[in-house]
Amino acid sequence: MIKPFHFQYQLCNYFKAQKKTWQWFSETKNQTEQTKHFRTELLKNTYRLEQNSDKAIYDLVDIAKQKLGIVIPVSVYQSQNSNQNNAGIIFFENEGHLILSGPIIKLLNNDELLALISHELAHILLFTIDDGDFEITNRIINSIASDYRSANAYAETARLYSLFTELFCDFNSYQVVQNSATIISTLIKIETGLDNVSPENYLKQADEIMAATEIGSTADTHPESFLRAKAISLFAADANNANMVIPELIMGKQNLYTLNIFSQSEIQATTMQILQLVLKPKWMQTEMNKNLYRQYFTDYKSDSNAIVNKELQNKIGGVSNSMKDYFAYVLLDFALCDGDISEPASAFVLDLAENLQLKKSLTKAMQKELKLSDKKLDAYCKSATTTLNKILESSHENIYDAQP
Repeated sequence: MIKPFHFQYQLCNYFKAQKKTWQWFSETKNQTEQTKHFRTELLKNTYRLEQNSDKAIYDLVDIAKQKLGIVIPVSVYQSQNSNQNNAGIIFFENEGHLILSGPIIKLLNNDELLALISHELAHILLFTIDDGDFEITNRIINSIASDYRSANAYAETARLYSLFTELFCDFNSYQVVQNSATIISTLIKIETGLDNVSPENYLKQADEIMAATEIGSTADTHPESFLRAKAISLFAADANNANMVIPELIMGKQNLYTLNIFSQSEIQATTMQILQLVLKPKWMQTEMNKNLYRQYFTDYKSDSNAIVNKELQNKIGGVSNSMKDYFAYVLLDFALCDGDISEPASAFVLDLAENLQLKKSLTKAMQKELKLSDKKLDAYCKSATTTLNKILESSHENIYDAQP
């Protein structure tokens, strides 16, 4: 069996640690209350296929169930109200309800239908393994994300959980059909409606897209088709290595506007590391700077052992430009906060920014906020550096300990 992604385990463990929330969503009565209305609505809006009259489709269901290790009954329905090619599964009361829409049965060949059915049944597999922990996690994160009062990070977390769920299902589908080209052709046919496609050509197209754009999915519920095709291809070639590469393929670089609850915590920790570097020199520890620190973190903490290490450099170097701009503005805040030391402080944070691979972002922010032309910015930086160097020369102390 294919295991869920690290992100899914991480989120599951995060909510399990919140015992009251986990217990409430784990109670059977809450699951029943949330799903019981589906059955009547399902029958109203679909045509139910029967095993005696639609044996071929149920034979494929049985093959998928056997290979995935699923034992619950599964019924198949054709949607009455949609001509769009699609498929979905509803799982409640220990039964699966597979809903097809559009002319999918005619569009796909038997192997592709098996791939599609296996993908949908893999949703049930995810929701039933580990005592249903991932189904509970799914309901918790989507309930929080749908609340208008929730922070954007929860919506992003729910989005990523959905994307990784779809890839989990794609990989389990591959385990059933053992042919990546079949999985990819199924995906393309459903998306385009074409009855004759080339998985090989589409993978070349996917490579062209990825070479021209930053990696990372921006889709809401399913990864973009080219990312799914690439992920399936990578998984088929080397499943173990794929699990290392694919999360980055889907999540991309940390972006200021798409932080999830885990990356948000990581950025907070990195911000604190930067602030400890900024306030390491005693001359930077003015009351104004300390008060500014408290706007980022409630309790002021300095670290006399703070250093710019390779780990921090790699962490900052691996984020998106929007995150680099954020870190640059953090540095600029402290450069300009206390007017009495703003000139040497500017030189100091410019030096720090260079070590953190943020100098380009900082100089851009400095030029914008101080409304300086290129020539005046260059003059400002030179003057600030001269002032700081004079202080260092007169005090015979290093850049972190000099007292202006």
